[in-house]
Amino acid sequence: MAKGQHLAEKPKRRRKVRDMEENKTLTEERGKSSGNKANRWLLANTVVLGSVFAGIAVSMLVFSRPTVSMTEKRELAKFPDFSFEDFFSGKFTSGITQWYDDTVPWRDGFKDISANISKCMGVSLGGVTIHGTPNKVVNPGVKTEAPEKPVTEDNTQNPSQTGSQTDSQGDNSNQNPATQEPPVTGAQTQAPAGGDGGLDGVLDAVINNGQITFDYNGHAWGVSLYGGGYNQDKYADSVNAFAEDLDGIAKVYSMIAPTNGDFYCPSAYSEYNASQYDDIVYIESKLSDKVTSVHCYGALQQHKDEDIYFRTDHHWQPLGAYYAAEQFAKAAGVPFLELNEDNFEYHEIDDFVGSVYGYTKDAALSNDPDVLKYYIPNNDFSTYYYNTHYEDEIKYPFFQKDQHGSGAYSVFMGADTKIVRVDTDVNNGRKLLVFKDSYGNAEIPFYMNSFEQIYVCDVRFFPLNAIDFIKEHGVTDVLFTMNTFSAAGGNADGIEISRLGQGPLLDWGQD
Repeated sequence: MAKGQHLAEKPKRRRKVRDMEENKTLTEERGKSSGNKANRWLLANTVVLGSVFAGIAVSMLVFSRPTVSMTEKRELAKFPDFSFEDFFSGKFTSGITQWYDDTVPWRDGFKDISANISKCMGVSLGGVTIHGTPNKVVNPGVKTEAPEKPVTEDNTQNPSQTGSQTDSQGDNSNQNPATQEPPVTGAQTQAPAGGDGGLDGVLDAVINNGQITFDYNGHAWGVSLYGGGYNQDKYADSVNAFAEDLDGIAKVYSMIAPTNGDFYCPSAYSEYNASQYDDIVYIESKLSDKVTSVHCYGALQQHKDEDIYFRTDHHWQPLGAYYAAEQFAKAAGVPFLELNEDNFEYHEIDDFVGSVYGYTKDAALSNDPDVLKYYIPNNDFSTYYYNTHYEDEIKYPFFQKDQHGSGAYSVFMGADTKIVRVDTDVNNGRKLLVFKDSYGNAEIPFYMNSFEQIYVCDVRFFPLNAIDFIKEHGVTDVLFTMNTFSAAGGNADGIEISRLGQGPLLDWGQD
């Protein structure tokens, strides 16, 4: 190679080396720039997410925690009391965890948001969307087995299924509730044999947590499914024992009201809903001749096209309670006023969303609330409240008009954990004691024109000896009134406990 040519090629190689070095430097600088940008994004994301989580953590500590869930109708977990025994056993720290989880600020609001999301979920089977595993009724009209623990419902008595039916009735296998007719005692309205068939034409529904929700006649509806009872004999035996102890002292009556499931459960889903009619008739067949059985089923059935039950709650509307109370008044032989503006003052509470929504969180129910329609008697009456030991008298209105929204049903005397006495301007010498669940609350106003004095006691929270209480206060009439879930379920145990003075069935923390 010529010397000149060799010298000319050296600058070219040097330029290539410089270009390679410059490209390498540029690539490194770009890499550093990209890395710095990624680091900045990572830092920003960390700061934002950290701030969000820190804000949530601070809000959990700073903002007030609810003590009651109005949509679920229950008191929330309380912060546990400290003791060394509970601390070392782990019970104290476990209680703190339960309290912390159960009392999240804005709890009901978050659950409403969750309900709207959950509406899009579930498994659809033949038109019914299933959340969880519903119980099918294998043999309607046959008693179920008792659960391991008695059904202890909350303060507003939210019902749920008692479990799948069994084919055995134990000692009562020779009885067929479906063929028993209610005894004719006093004036009562007879229902057609077999009860009501439910609603036709509803093909799409959601079954969730023992409730069924669906659209019907332009509204969202919710029905508590009845899994069948297990305590029918216990109810009848306990009421019979009351009548025996009070023979010659006071008359004893029994009135069991169906919930809305017998009338409004879609007939296409009857396999999930046992017959309350059959259980009611069976109980009535077991009552002694010293008990006056008041059969209100037929009266309710005749008016089922009226506004006698709620769509979002398991209770009846006061209008339903009125039709039942009328049957009791006829059986007791006391005056009973017609429901009109001359005798009652009409009131409404809007935006009532009740226990069925609390169980299901179905957004359709929340968006289509009930209107509670109640009636205040025009006669003179005074109401006195006591603790469950009949102490600490306080005079206070019977109708607590400050109740609203999901707490609207508490317009009648507020909560159930008390004894209430109502003195009226009726002078007929008749004094009524009502042993009830929360269904009985709506009946009381319609007895204020029928009895001189009314005592209201809840079978779940009564700790005294009921027989002694009745004698001491000169009670002439004792009415046991509750819904089928109570009478054929765990709340029936409270009747015998009250008779023997071994209560209460449920301890609500009162001294």
